[in-house]
Amino acid sequence: MSEQSSIYKHSLKLERRTASLYVQSTGCQQCSPGYGWGPGIRDHFLLHHILSGRGTCIISNQKYALQAGDSFLVYPETTVHYYADHHEPWEYIWVGFNGMDAENYVEQTDFSRENPVLFGRYPQQFSGLLQEIYRNFGTTMWANLAITGKLYALLSFLVEHAEHNQSRRRDATDCAKQAADYIINHFAEPISVEDLAAQLSVSHSSLYRKFMQRYQVSPKRFLLEYRIDRACMLLSTTTHSVQEISNSVGFDDPFYFSRAFKEMKGVSPRYYAMTHQQKEKEE
Repeated sequence: MSEQSSIYKHSLKLERRTASLYVQSTGCQQCSPGYGWGPGIRDHFLLHHILSGRGTCIISNQKYALQAGDSFLVYPETTVHYYADHHEPWEYIWVGFNGMDAENYVEQTDFSRENPVLFGRYPQQFSGLLQEIYRNFGTTMWANLAITGKLYALLSFLVEHAEHNQSRRRDATDCAKQAADYIINHFAEPISVEDLAAQLSVSHSSLYRKFMQRYQVSPKRFLLEYRIDRACMLLSTTTHSVQEISNSVGFDDPFYFSRAFKEMKGVSPRYYAMTHQQKEKEE
């Protein structure tokens, strides 16, 4: 019973099928020699990181000999069997998680169903991030929010350091789309082409060239047109002032906004709002 209590000290089973991501269980255990689990299946993702000792994990009939610093991920509905070494039994820490976006996040890491083990990758970071989840586990609202945030931090770390993502960033084959996505999501914030290029780790000239090839406009023009289009939507559907709308779509100077708007649309923002709101009333 003492061993069972140790295993499940921090575990909680909740049905949250509509949540984007959530922690289902977490724990830390110093196993006795030969102690194991399975063969069996889980209905959620289960990530183990080995803190010390050795053991064996069998996932989908593939056998892995593991030691301190290694990590393995059990996928939902996948047969698994793992057990501690008889001479150097392992101690591991784990987190079980699930959610509607869980699989998508996992796919962006270096874990996969074909390769569910990371050998000696980021042992200190892995241990620290999992310890944060373990320490913050609880049943209160703030505890649930805290551990969900820690789980996002763990997956974010794995995605950021995934080798295929690193090579994608080095190649920068789709920096134009990444830049366009950033503009669409941050159009209301100060954005310069230099900042975009630095963030994507490409040169200003390379970003400009790839952007022109893909969208037939420069990044600067793309940003301007997107901001003006967003302003048109606000002008035709709200009663906010021109200055409020100017600030809302990323223009610090309402006079510059009015000039840019008239250049692109042929009329002033105020006239555009008046005519389009009148059409809405007539319809």
